[in-house]
Amino acid sequence: MPWNVIANDENCPVSSPWGVRKTTGRLLSCHESKREALSHLAALHASENLEGRLSGLALAALTQYRTLADLDLTPTDAMVAEAERGLAWRDEFRRGSGAVGVARARDIRNRARLSPDTVRRMASFFARHEVDKQAEGFRRGEDGFPSAGRIAWALWGGDPGMAWANDRLSQIKAIQES
Repeated sequence: MPWNVIANDENCPVSSPWGVRKTTGRLLSCHESKREALSHLAALHASENLEGRLSGLALAALTQYRTLADLDLTPTDAMVAEAERGLAWRDEFRRGSGAVGVARARDIRNRARLSPDTVRRMASFFARHEVDKQAEGFRRGEDGFPSAGRIAWALWGGDPGMAWANDRLSQIKAIQES
C-alpha cells in the first residue's frame, strides 16, 4: 500500500495522534482516532481506484454508512481549534478571507452539522489552496506569519479540516453511488 496509518505519529499533535503517511515518509494528515485515520486511508485508496486491494478494515471504514443521514458531518475538536485560531488571527490582522471563510469558521466553531454540499466546497477549497502552504508566512517563524493564506486555511479547519473533508467526501460519494 502506498499509505500507512501510524499510531502516535511523532509529527502529529497529542490531540490527533493517528498519522496517515505515504510510504515515502511524507505525513498527509493527523487524526483524533484510528477510525478517522482508517477512513482517510480508505478514501485515499478509493481515489486511486484501488478498491479491489483494500484491507477488510479499510473497506469497512469506507462503506460503514448506508445513507447520508447516518454520516457524522460534525466538525472535530481539532477543526474547531483551527477555526478559532483563524477567527482570532483574522480579527487581529484584518486579512485572510471573506465572508464565506468567516461563515465556515463560525459553523465549525459552533460544531454545526455541515451539509454534504458544504463538505464538497471544503474539499474543493483545500484542493485549490494547498499551494498556499508553500508561500512565505504560512509557517510559524517565517516573515509575514500568519499569511493571508494561512489565516484562510485555519478558517476552513486547517489540516484537520482538509483530512476530514476529503474523508467525508469519499464517504458521501460511496453512499450516493450505492
